Amino acid sequence: MAKHYDQYCPVARAAEILAERWTLLVLRELLWGEERFNGIARGVPRMSPSLLATRLRELQRAGLLRRDMVDDEPRYRLTQAGLELRPVLEQMGAWGVRWIHDLRSDDFDPAMLLIDMKREARSSRLPETATAVQLYFRDARSGQQRWWLVLSRSGGLDACDTDPGFAVSVWVETDVPTLTRVWMGDMSWAAALRDGLLTVAGDTAACRALPQWLDVSPFAAVERAEVGLHRPH
Repeated sequence: MAKHYDQYCPVARAAEILAERWTLLVLRELLWGEERFNGIARGVPRMSPSLLATRLRELQRAGLLRRDMVDDEPRYRLTQAGLELRPVLEQMGAWGVRWIHDLRSDDFDPAMLLIDMKREARSSRLPETATAVQLYFRDARSGQQRWWLVLSRSGGLDACDTDPGFAVSVWVETDVPTLTRVWMGDMSWAAALRDGLLTVAGDTAACRALPQWLDVSPFAAVERAEVGLHRPH
């Protein structure tokens, strides 16, 4: 972190630590509960492992992170200074939803979407017994088209790209942008079904309950500005 603004301003001092490329996204993963290197890496798939290792060392030197060994495996855990960034990142996310409406084709990633759904799943909304859902993303690249979700109150929401061996109760076919927009609250589940952008088949009761099980992002409730900002190219 060699960026210095040479200003007493606290915003400038904070930016010297936080404004480096990828740093806020690494902090997002840590704040959202990831501790293992590979778990953090899954949340920043376009970041090289070497750069991730560098950012983690920088955050450790800055005092936002500590590296603990658990069963001979490193775990990355935020210090109090790091934990206090949660409302900052939540407010940034809300600002992004409110003001930046345009999404590009490169923004849509089924793995990232399901990671987000998994960590935000509320056990109280999930079925009491383990229930499997198969997703088919018709627009995803080879190897990322079929996913399986296993949902239960005791186990939360688990997502995998290989068949976990459970009998499937619900089959869903859609595209990644549609389910992303439903998740983010920009389109209702009912509208996606009505317009043929999403189809559901299987056990009737499970099909009806699925929107409640998957819920929506915490950012879905953010009111959108009437006219949004333009993202830089």
